[in-house]
Amino acid sequence: MSRPTTILTGLLVSGAILYHFRTELTSDMRQVRNQLNDVQNRLAGSVPGSKISNVLTSHPTASILDKPKELIEESTTYLQDRMLPSVKDTWNSHVIGLAENVNELDKEKVQKMAKEVKDKWL
Repeated sequence: MSRPTTILTGLLVSGAILYHFRTELTSDMRQVRNQLNDVQNRLAGSVPGSKISNVLTSHPTASILDKPKELIEESTTYLQDRMLPSVKDTWNSHVIGLAENVNELDKEKVQKMAKEVKDKWL
């Protein structure tokens, strides 16, 4: 496989993975914010006459972002060290095998096989 194709494939795969993690992170943050608002509303409703400050939701992303950062780093390491090299090796072996088979094709043999298929099916 050529180098630009490998680079483009790597960029596409990493972009798709980052997009997936970004989407999950956004939905997780939305869920946490909703849960915090629910807890804040229940807490405000349980304490009569007092106003609860917005302390619960002031920095909801501080603790939430630590775990996804670790997951992204682990995923990036896995992709770079294990998955991409094995996919690249497999891809290269298939392309080399296909090229060898194409080189070994005999024009007359292929025409004969095509005629047999045509006669059989048409």
